Amino acid sequence: MRRMKVVIIGAGFAGLDAAKLLRKCPRVDVVIVDRHPYQLFSPLLYQVATGALPEDDIAYPVRAAIPGVTFVRGDVVRIDPQAHHVRLYDGQVIDYDQLILATGSVGTTFGIPGVEENALQMKSIADARRIKTRLLNTYEEVQEGRLPRESLRVVVVGGGPTGVEVSGAVAELQASLVREYPDIADRASVTLVEAGPRLLPSFTEESSAHAKEELEQLGVTVKVDTAVDRMYERDVHLKTGEILPAGTVVWAAGVAAPERWSDLGATGPARRLVVDEFLRLPGAPDVWVIGDTAAFSPDGGAPLPMVAPVAMQMGRHAARNITALATGKLMKPFHYLDKGQMATIGRRRAVAETPQGIRLHGTPAWLAWLGLHVAYLAGGRNRVSVLADWAWNYLAWSIGPRRAIIE
Repeated sequence: MRRMKVVIIGAGFAGLDAAKLLRKCPRVDVVIVDRHPYQLFSPLLYQVATGALPEDDIAYPVRAAIPGVTFVRGDVVRIDPQAHHVRLYDGQVIDYDQLILATGSVGTTFGIPGVEENALQMKSIADARRIKTRLLNTYEEVQEGRLPRESLRVVVVGGGPTGVEVSGAVAELQASLVREYPDIADRASVTLVEAGPRLLPSFTEESSAHAKEELEQLGVTVKVDTAVDRMYERDVHLKTGEILPAGTVVWAAGVAAPERWSDLGATGPARRLVVDEFLRLPGAPDVWVIGDTAAFSPDGGAPLPMVAPVAMQMGRHAARNITALATGKLMKPFHYLDKGQMATIGRRRAVAETPQGIRLHGTPAWLAWLGLHVAYLAGGRNRVSVLADWAWNYLAWSIGPRRAIIE
């Protein structure tokens, strides 16, 4: 039998998990295409943005993660399902027998004026580096009198897990900098703005209330039922009429699938491509869509959330079905196994829930969060390095490397 060529676009959680299984099939050749030569462990991006971890700890080389698989560094600009090929930005064309689209998500501003120009988003290493640079450089510029003290105020928009984690981490960063900037540190603050009625809307009300209480204990001002109306360079205007001065605004209010794929098929919420029960694109049975780009609705309900566990299970399932095709076996429909959700708020502060009704708050949830994230990190060196950094930060109440500061 002729060997099957599988091209995977995207080296995130979904794409790499698919590749790791597919490379075990002797009848399949795998090619991964990504604009970056590393897998980004995005759940810890906020710790890079707030100085808790160096960026190398959450980026692992794709070639090292999947030895024996062909990796092409490039940006796919066009997919032609009829011709069975993809075209890269540099003009290169790659043919395929089966295509897996696993390009993740991008930030969305919901069309609110000023967000694109003035807020910092957090979807890449470069984004995290910009946030870290802004946060730390602001202290230097305020200390030197080049910026007003109000610039130390930080506004985080979005009360989901990312917004909660960023707010708690920024509050702890500000607390650690009191020793270095005693004359100005009292002007620093964090305000978390959420348009809905509570934080962490996918969690139970009990966990949401606990997260809000923990954030407030860290000094974060939490505003729920409060939507952003518009944004300027130095302040955020709310629909209530209140104006929040801010030197740094972090936008964590939502994500969507990349717009460039919207013409491939029907789209659901957040521009996600609707897939069938096998995770294939309807009308293009050789194109599989997984991860944040896919809108899979079990039993006709709401699409599965755009989180790493969903992406990883989709990646493995698509790989099993393609292996079945390559070996003459029957495919199986996708079923998501919900293992729960968690969010960290700060040191020894977290919430975790399972579908069986188990709820953990505080230190037990925080320890569970630490263990899970270390287990999912790629590479033994990264795991050891992250554990060492966390241990030092916990004991010394310090922050990590500051090489992102612009002199």
